[in-house]
Amino acid sequence: MIHLIKLEFKKGGLNGYLWGSLLAYAGIAGLTMMIYFTSHNLSEDGFQNYEDALNVINTFVLATFIIYASVLLSKLIINEFRDKTITLLFAYPINRKKLIFAKLSIVFCWTFVNVVLANLLVDALFIVMNHNIGFVSGTLTTTLLVHQAIYVLLQAFGAAGMSLLALVLGLRKKSAAATVASSIFIVIIMCSNTGSFNLSSIIAVPLSLAALGILITYLSFRNLDRVDVS
Repeated sequence: MIHLIKLEFKKGGLNGYLWGSLLAYAGIAGLTMMIYFTSHNLSEDGFQNYEDALNVINTFVLATFIIYASVLLSKLIINEFRDKTITLLFAYPINRKKLIFAKLSIVFCWTFVNVVLANLLVDALFIVMNHNIGFVSGTLTTTLLVHQAIYVLLQAFGAAGMSLLALVLGLRKKSAAATVASSIFIVIIMCSNTGSFNLSSIIAVPLSLAALGILITYLSFRNLDRVDVS
């Protein structure tokens, strides 16, 4: 399995997506700093406290990497089914399910790791910035940091699983555009704020959708060894 994952990285040129992740981190950090400074300078409601700020950062991260995952899924799976290049891969003496699982594992792990790293880096930047400037009041406690770390890990798993829902929807039409559009729809539903509330903040919701995404993906590929994909 590890060998298949390495081959996918080489074949798909996925190393270039590392730069995309770094640019995404920078974009999230830039948006966070813009809210931090402009809301204070314009005397508008911005971050009320550390917990509020960290949750907003997490929402930005989830939205970014759920959509990012759909781009990867399109490249690794949807486009190959659409262009029928997947039939060439299936001609090799490799178990079809293992091949698809390797592709899915890349996207799942990529999304999970990026959500965790992006939160860690942008949170750290925000905390250091506020420590020196002090626009956001309140005390950053160890308890808050521990709770936030657990919350981010659960959210990362939820985001990785939810991203598979876009695959299922896009695979029906074998369309990369449908896959990305589906991920955007998921982000709108999960991450749009009503006041200070969004569905992703109820941790049971993203975890339930992650479980649903994993289950539906399994059901979609469970008979792959016995079906004609041409």
